[in-house]
Amino acid sequence: MNDLASIPLFQAIGWALLHSLWQGALLALLAAVALRMTRRHSAELRYAIASGTLGLLVFTFAGTLLWISGGGDPLPTVEAVLIVPLGEGQGLGAWMPQLRVFLGPWIPGLFLAWLLGFSLRVIQMGRAMTWLYGPCLGSLRPPPVEWLARFEALRVRSRVRIPVRLGLSDRVDSLVVLGWLKPVILVPAAALLALSPEALEALLMHELAHVRRSDFLANILQTFAEALLFYHPAVWWLSRRTRQEREHCCDDAAVQACGDPILYASALAGLEELRTQPNLIPDLAPAASGGNLMSRIQRLLRPQMTHDPVPPVAALIPALLLVAALGVATLSASDTPKPGPAAEPVEMNFKQIRVKHQPKAPAYPPDAKVQRIQGTVVVVIIINEQGRVQEAKAISGPPELRACAVDYAKAWEFEPAMVKGRPVPARFKLTMPFRLR
Repeated sequence: MNDLASIPLFQAIGWALLHSLWQGALLALLAAVALRMTRRHSAELRYAIASGTLGLLVFTFAGTLLWISGGGDPLPTVEAVLIVPLGEGQGLGAWMPQLRVFLGPWIPGLFLAWLLGFSLRVIQMGRAMTWLYGPCLGSLRPPPVEWLARFEALRVRSRVRIPVRLGLSDRVDSLVVLGWLKPVILVPAAALLALSPEALEALLMHELAHVRRSDFLANILQTFAEALLFYHPAVWWLSRRTRQEREHCCDDAAVQACGDPILYASALAGLEELRTQPNLIPDLAPAASGGNLMSRIQRLLRPQMTHDPVPPVAALIPALLLVAALGVATLSASDTPKPGPAAEPVEMNFKQIRVKHQPKAPAYPPDAKVQRIQGTVVVVIIINEQGRVQEAKAISGPPELRACAVDYAKAWEFEPAMVKGRPVPARFKLTMPFRLR
């Protein structure tokens, strides 16, 4: 395990996995807000939001990994100044280094667990692809000649420009699209006999919509994202919503083509009656039975809401909300009060002072680090009525550590010290222990 800890790539992946937990939670929350805001708009818009957020989560994970691999420190360094001022223990400088000390030994194990899960998911993808292009495609039989002419007319009507093959198969229990550059639509042999020609045409329009949208390729990329971040509930929720909205998009296209939502809903119900066991089609292949079939039928049969026009930029709602939140946080952090006039400070205890901002712990002084010098520095701090540090002076501790302690103390910010309800200047002591691992 110690050998694994020394490999930078494993460390970077482990820290990126940890950061993806809060990143995914934040993006999922923004996506939930965006989907709620667009619930009365088109399925195309909701699909763009769900799939775009899923892709953004993957890119965020990859960007974090690249940043850490390039030398970025995921948390404050372990060999920094460990500040626990007079038992208060507040501020980032007090717990962030301790957090890294606590999490550091678990990073190699976290990487190995992720690698195992990711490998299993990739193996599942490989098995699904092998079945689709092996037994499934190998059982393909040509349909009746009259259906070839009908299907070609449907393809032109659906604005699908690339050639598409149509075939019958006993290995599928629903209509399936297989392939991207050379797509094939597989139809269960029983469906050709049990469904009316009009109902089967409506189902074929649904599959042709999948072809026009390149959903087979989108499914592969989506399944890879599920494998990469398999441990995150937000990924599975976003993926489920993406598949649901994808089917709604193709349902709308099929209804628009056939002009009769009742006919299309009946075709879906009739196709479901032909199935004698749970769905056999892997998620890699778009199928007419995808999603929650009952909710799809109910959606088709209830009165259709008019969709307000929405600009394309609305699909970027989660990313825009994230940028806005970061901008507000940055402006808030930069809004600091201006210092006031000096006055005679009041002697106080540090426990009476409220910390407004404790900066990140500084790097350990290089000379002291080489000589392995450790110790505790006591700094006397004077703050003005606004809580800003006016003066800092080290009164005890190793000389090699005093300058670092004073510079660090000057970067702190405090709430104004109050006496009888009025802010006053104050003088107090801050204890800074310097520790090396």
